Amino acid sequence: MEEMLRRGQDLSHKKAEEILEADKDPKPVLPDKVDNTITEEEIKATVKEEMKRVFVAELMRRQKVSGTFDMTEGTVKPFKKYDQGDPVAEWYFKHRSINVTNKPWDPECDCEYLRDAMKGLGTNDDAIIHVVSSRCNQQRQELKDMFKALYGRDLIHDIKGELSGDYKELVMALFVSPAEYDAWCIKEAIYGLGTDEQALVEILMTRTNDQIKEIRAAYPNVVHKSRVAKDTQFEKDIKDDTSGDFKRLLLSAAMGKRYEIPQNRLEQAVQEIINPQDNQGTGMFEVNYTKLCDQEKAKVEAQQLYKAGEARWGTDEETFNRIFSTRDYYQLRATWDEYVKITQRDILNSVDRETSGNFKKGLRAIVMNIRSRPMFFAEKLCDAMKGLGTDEPTLIRIIVSRSEIDMVQIKECFLKLTNKTLWRWIKEDTSFNFKKLLQAIVGKN
Repeated sequence: MEEMLRRGQDLSHKKAEEILEADKDPKPVLPDKVDNTITEEEIKATVKEEMKRVFVAELMRRQKVSGTFDMTEGTVKPFKKYDQGDPVAEWYFKHRSINVTNKPWDPECDCEYLRDAMKGLGTNDDAIIHVVSSRCNQQRQELKDMFKALYGRDLIHDIKGELSGDYKELVMALFVSPAEYDAWCIKEAIYGLGTDEQALVEILMTRTNDQIKEIRAAYPNVVHKSRVAKDTQFEKDIKDDTSGDFKRLLLSAAMGKRYEIPQNRLEQAVQEIINPQDNQGTGMFEVNYTKLCDQEKAKVEAQQLYKAGEARWGTDEETFNRIFSTRDYYQLRATWDEYVKITQRDILNSVDRETSGNFKKGLRAIVMNIRSRPMFFAEKLCDAMKGLGTDEPTLIRIIVSRSEIDMVQIKECFLKLTNKTLWRWIKEDTSFNFKKLLQAIVGKN
């Protein structure tokens, strides 16, 4: 075809056909002898290399999601299909005479089910709880668009008119994107009655770089209802509502500039697991965490932390801020290990001794989060429900924001911490539809 175009458009039809025919099925030029011999060792090496590549890719994905290479899992996952006995499928068959059992998820079916749940007198709360707790956030966003397309109505407006109290707040939180919800929580922490430092610490000290960037992008529209405002408004609001070392720690976190492990360094640290019985490779891989870190740098910065705190009168808060706010998780763990060798103290002990107030709370949150994010959130959930009364905003904020990320691991840590399941604690500490929806999100097992 290229030859025909080069010769011009005055070619005859016959000549064009000759050129096209010549272009068909070109015969490959092969060498006289082809060596098709591939050894078994070469095949094994190729397979192992591919397995390592897949392993590294999965670890890089985890780092983007949670900041670490640890395996995490949410209790809320994308809804795939309507199983036998699904309330939506049963309703659809009864009212539309259409069997959707074992059919892929259809937002139109969900929307019709939700519309029926809110029509007339009263509200079918069980229907709302079933849908919002078993669809992932992306699917809930699709439901909002489909509902408006079907009925010309705003799903959120309709739900708000039907619900009340903490139950309503929980449902509303589930229908906004994660970044918008975090931005809204930060707005509430800043613009509410007084400053909710706990919420600011909990959000800003635990989000990944990508999550921080998404929050910054969402913040102007969520808070100021205008995309004209630059994302510097995020920093300005933090500056205006906090002060001192705590303000600087929050601003450092709000930049989303914590170092991350680059792929080439991770590849160097990933190694094949060797079977000790025959000293042969197993085809499985693990991370040699010592290779992820700069051990000399860890020793130097551990010494800097010592000189900034335990070794002097007063505290050099700037050094703590600089190291705690920017180093990657594994470098900090190595630094804190070296710190123990120098001082015979755990880093948390020194943070408690050398700092105070909200700055101390922020540093403690960083340490706890980097050591075990699920345990950090498990402790926060425990604090929200123990004693007299319940801190419902914290309960909602943590369960909604972690439901698709690491709620499975948070539940495991909660059980270790309290000897009671999170589902059981929610049952005993909350009530009515608020309780039902929380339990549906976290799951019983």
